[in-house]
Amino acid sequence: MNFFRKNRQENWIIKLFKITDKISAKQFDMEGCIISSIEDISFSSKLNATFFDLNYRNSRRTLNGFKKALKKQKEIVYSSVYFGSANSNTNFTISNPMLNYTEKPNNSKVDICINIGFEFTSQNSIENIAEKLIESYEFEYGYITKLPEDYDSITERKIQRGLFSTSVRSHEHDGVWTFHSVAILDGFIKHLYPINYLNKSHFNNPSVKEIIFKNGHTKKITENITKWTLNLEEIEKLKTYERIKNISIVTAELEFLNNEKAKGFKDKMELKKGSC
Repeated sequence: MNFFRKNRQENWIIKLFKITDKISAKQFDMEGCIISSIEDISFSSKLNATFFDLNYRNSRRTLNGFKKALKKQKEIVYSSVYFGSANSNTNFTISNPMLNYTEKPNNSKVDICINIGFEFTSQNSIENIAEKLIESYEFEYGYITKLPEDYDSITERKIQRGLFSTSVRSHEHDGVWTFHSVAILDGFIKHLYPINYLNKSHFNNPSVKEIIFKNGHTKKITENITKWTLNLEEIEKLKTYERIKNISIVTAELEFLNNEKAKGFKDKMELKKGSC
């Protein structure tokens, strides 16, 4: 069933997150996740990978050359891969920032953002890509949505276009999510989306659990992850629920910051000066 409005001027967005500490960040298989993502996106979109960035360095290599470069890296902090031409709007980025910090916080996160042009794939294929990654790499929270093609997939805000450049303005919401996202292991979500991948902590609160099972559809993906699918009308209704507001990290008024737990989450993830 399709829970999105049809619009050929939109892109599919997958975002998945895994909370890390100093040990689990090193253990995460960045190389395997990158290769798997390339293969799944290419298979789904029928587009070839054409441009590669590894550890913030532009790398115009063939796919085979990029794979060799991956193997040579002692640590992979960041990578992005683009598919087809610039007009395909198909790419992904993955980051594991804990590896890049000198004085490491208690927690950080591995996150992957996949952007595929709407005309190149289907909702079913998008869900298959996300769920294969969840099963293989144990991502702990995530979502699927669609954004207009003039929106930035990372910030989920409209791209500002100047005469000779494009940009996305920074916003307070970005920092709140970045430095509080460990809360996803304590029953919190970023926001409501059409497809939400929830972990066991999201079902610990009986009133939240009741809301989840009474709205939309749920499906078990792994032992730890359940897919919660909502249509647009259900999302708008649930946004008004006080219990949903209370577990959402990113809202218009950032009410989450008033939660007594918020400071503790920030203390776990906040960077010390000179840590990068």
